[in-house]
Order: sequence, then structure tokens, then C-alpha cells
Amino acid sequence: MNAIVGICHFCEAHGPRPLFCTFTTDDEQHTTETSKCTAQCSGCTSLGAETVLVSRDDDGTIYCSRESVPNTEVMAFLRQAAIRSITCEVNWSKEGGVVYFSDPRGHVLSLTFQIRDTRARGLKRWFSIMVLMKDKMFLLNIMPLLSEHMQKIAKELQELAEVVYDNEQKICSQRALRLNTGRNDFGQSRSLMQLTGDEKVFKRLHSHFTWMLKAGALTYSETLYSSRDLLNKLHPDATKGSIFSPNACSVDDNDECIPLRALENLMSKEVFRILLYCTLIGVKIIIKSCRTDPVVIAKGLSRLLPVTSYDRVPHIIISSEAVASPNACVLQETDQLFCCKWQGTLPVKSMIANALKSAVSCPGQSSSNVTKLKQVLGVTQQDEPLINYWISNFCS
Repeated sequence: MNAIVGICHFCEAHGPRPLFCTFTTDDEQHTTETSKCTAQCSGCTSLGAETVLVSRDDDGTIYCSRESVPNTEVMAFLRQAAIRSITCEVNWSKEGGVVYFSDPRGHVLSLTFQIRDTRARGLKRWFSIMVLMKDKMFLLNIMPLLSEHMQKIAKELQELAEVVYDNEQKICSQRALRLNTGRNDFGQSRSLMQLTGDEKVFKRLHSHFTWMLKAGALTYSETLYSSRDLLNKLHPDATKGSIFSPNACSVDDNDECIPLRALENLMSKEVFRILLYCTLIGVKIIIKSCRTDPVVIAKGLSRLLPVTSYDRVPHIIISSEAVASPNACVLQETDQLFCCKWQGTLPVKSMIANALKSAVSCPGQSSSNVTKLKQVLGVTQQDEPLINYWISNFCS
């Protein structure tokens, strides 16, 4: 998961500061270079500038834990997130984390909690666990899983610190001492290792944060759907027997099929457009040819439709005799030039849309919704013959 998981605290001398962060990388230099941090007291120190905790996954992913992130801009964002997570973005219900967004820089999931400390102001210290990520929707989807584990980490640290706090209170009650003496000089903030009494606390955090990064990557993954995949996901039966079926749009590769470019050269531009339009919308085409093999022409036109053989195109007819049909398009060869007789008119444009089939057949869809979809797709009245023919013959 491409994110940064870190823990920050509120230092009574220096304010909110990040202590420790874990991130994924493929750069070996990040496992050896010195952290660029300016820790000014023991409370603001975790591993030290020279120490890096490293884990390697089987797929080659490197998980690094350090006091700072190598990228200067990301580190500045991490400091800003530490300030916001402790001072203002706090969930007072103490249930789950808080998500806040910053489109230019990144998005943050944070969980703020307190740890008992006999030397702190109010006998408590503020800490926050944060997840920084660029992908807003991914962060929202993964939030329940991460938030639950962040709460477990916070509870674990609180329980360790509670033992240290109770032992120190048995030796000397800080509350009674402050009430009697009015003492308010608390000194420097103590490190998390001192508060929890665990010298391996940052190794624990490295293990926790690495698990969060890995679990996020395994739990959710992004899938890019093609139009066919999306139709299969939404309506599994919508693509059966349609142009999305296997080999539905395969082209018969043989020498007897005339290329469209060669067919265009045999006739005028206007005749060629009429022939193409009639082929697409299912108008009966009668081919009468003396010199050119009409079967070659029929096979060439069938390539425009999602069929494997021209025999499956019932509206293309080969005839050697004159056939009178008011609604048919008659293509006839005269003096090595093809002419066309058709009583219809060509529209300005034509459109092919398979999405309308799913919209029409989807249960619960009203005619107004289909009309709106046609408006979005730019389907006009002149496109209706083409749409209806393709729906009834190739999308059923």
C-alpha cells in the first residue's frame, strides 16, 4: 500500500512533532541514509538519526521505519499532519479515527489518544497515530480496517505506560506533591521508551505499521474494467449471444472478400455511403453484377457487422435478374461502374450504441430514463433505425 504510517506526540517544549514513521520503498538508499530530523529533546527522539528498521517482503517490497521521511515535501506534510491531528482533528467520542482531506498534498487518517505520564502537565501526554495517503477513496475504503488496528496499538501503549505510571506513583504521588509544593517545572518530555518501560517499543511499532501497510494492499486492489467486463459484472446475461460473445466480431480472412477501399473505388462516394448505411441499418440490399463477383461484394459488406459469415446477413441478397422493391437498395453494375437505386435519404450522422440494450432490458427502467440516456449518448431520431436493427439482431 502506497502510504505512510507514523506516530507523533505533543512536546511541552516544542509542540506537536512526528516521532516515527514507516513507509514502503524500492530504493536501497533509504535503508542506510541518515534521517534528516532536528530532535531537540529526549521526548522528540525515537530511533535516532542513524538507525533504520527494515523489513523485506517476498515480492521485493521494502518497509522502512525511521525518524523522518527522505522526501522533504512529504516530511513537511507529515509535520503539518502532526499539528492538525493533535490540536484540532480529534475524535472526542474516542471511537475510531478521524479522516481529513487536503487535495494538493494528501489525505490523513488519524487516531489521537493519551498516555499516562507522572512528569507531564496534567499527568498525561498526547499522542497520535496517522496514515497519510494520496488516494482519497482508497483511504476511505480501508479506514475501518486501519482504524481498528490503530486502536489496538493505542491500547497496547496505554497499558504498558499504565504499569510504569502506577509504579512511579507508589514511590511518590506526583498529584500530592504538586498540590503541596506548587511545583510546575516538569523538565523535558520523556521518550516513548521511558513512558512504556519497553526498550523494543519502536520495533513493536515497526511490526504494527508494516502489517497495516501490507494488509491494506492485500485487502483492497484497484481493478480497471473494460466495457465487456463491466457489463458482465452488472448484468451477467447481457452479453450472451451479443457482439461480446467469443468470435462474434471475427473477420473471415480469405482472398474472396473485397476490401472496403477497393469497393469504394468501384463506385462514387455518394453510392458508397448509401451502401454502407443500408448495410448497417438492415435495409435489404440486392446486388446485381456481371463482371465483379457479387459474393465477393457481399462478403466485404458483411465485415461491417458482427457476424462470422455473410450467410448470416439476411438482408444482403444476390440476384441476376431485375427485382423491383420500393424499400430495397439495388446495387447494379453498368459499364464497370456501380450505381444505386434507393428511395431513402442519408442522415447527417449515424451512431452505434450497445449500452441502450442493457438500459432497455434492465428491470425497473422507465422510458424517461432511456430517453435521458439517449440524450447523453447523442442519439437522435435519425439514429433510431440503426440502433433498433443492431439491438434486435446482434445484442439479443
